[in-house]
Amino acid sequence: MSKRPSIRSAGLAAVAASALTLTSCGAEAQQDSDFPSQTIEVVIGFDAGGSTDVNTRALASAAEDTCGTSIIISNQPGGSGAIALQSVRGAEPDGYTLGTTPTEISALDHMGLSDVTHEDLAPIIRFIVDPHGFFVRQGSPYTSVQDVITAARNGERIRVATSGPASPYAITFQDVARAENVQGQLVNVPFSGDAAAIPAALSGEVDLLVSNASNVLGQVESGDLVALALASDERIDAMPDAPTLTEEGIDVEGGSIYGLAAPAGTPEDVVATLSDCFGEAFESAEFQEFLERQGSNASYMDATEFDGYLADEYERYGSLIDELGLGK
Repeated sequence: MSKRPSIRSAGLAAVAASALTLTSCGAEAQQDSDFPSQTIEVVIGFDAGGSTDVNTRALASAAEDTCGTSIIISNQPGGSGAIALQSVRGAEPDGYTLGTTPTEISALDHMGLSDVTHEDLAPIIRFIVDPHGFFVRQGSPYTSVQDVITAARNGERIRVATSGPASPYAITFQDVARAENVQGQLVNVPFSGDAAAIPAALSGEVDLLVSNASNVLGQVESGDLVALALASDERIDAMPDAPTLTEEGIDVEGGSIYGLAAPAGTPEDVVATLSDCFGEAFESAEFQEFLERQGSNASYMDATEFDGYLADEYERYGSLIDELGLGK
């Protein structure tokens, strides 16, 4: 027959359990105060060697010093960045798994390509906005964006190379086509990425290329490609001679966003620590020198600013995608 424990024994057990709980909580608090004390993984939704990969690796390299821990990169391409975003969404919200936040995060849900949105993430930092540009090969009959629009209005079909039918590049050029009422004449020719689209523009396989400005800086500097206009709010240092679309009379802006985020539910103090140390990495001489060499358009936001920005972009892309007839 089992013996019932005495009240005194039960009380001692409760005290011991309480002490164990307090010890455990203290250890957890100590661990949090030491954050980051483990390797941080950054998940990138595109192939190694692409612009997202190159720019993020450079920031991560500088952040190893400012965050005080090692940072590894994991490339998980596919689904216009959706595979990586979903991976980060499902990760433990402890600050040790981060992901890149491409422009596509504002469009995927609206287009029915993935249900992942900015609300699944805790933004950390925005560090680059790379404006989309309109480029032609040297010797093209088009010397301005208005030349392209005029030709389209006169019945010419303009073949436009992008990195996919649902890519931000495609959305930007279709926004221009809509604004100028030439949607039927500017024809999207989707490629698997810039690595295929740029040669197509250089060879004359297509008439017009839409890409990030930094992706073709070398070809523009060499004269092989000509920048007709950039979809930025102002001219950029890397291409000072390239007008903005606004200067060309077209009220359209578009660019590729480079940022980092943790899974939603990550503690606020951890998010703040990450925002601070990656912000210090952004300001470092190492990363600033990289930006200058690369021709990337630096555009910093901390965690709070970036959170509000992503919410606004989600709404903006929703309206734009509906207007363009690209919604789900």
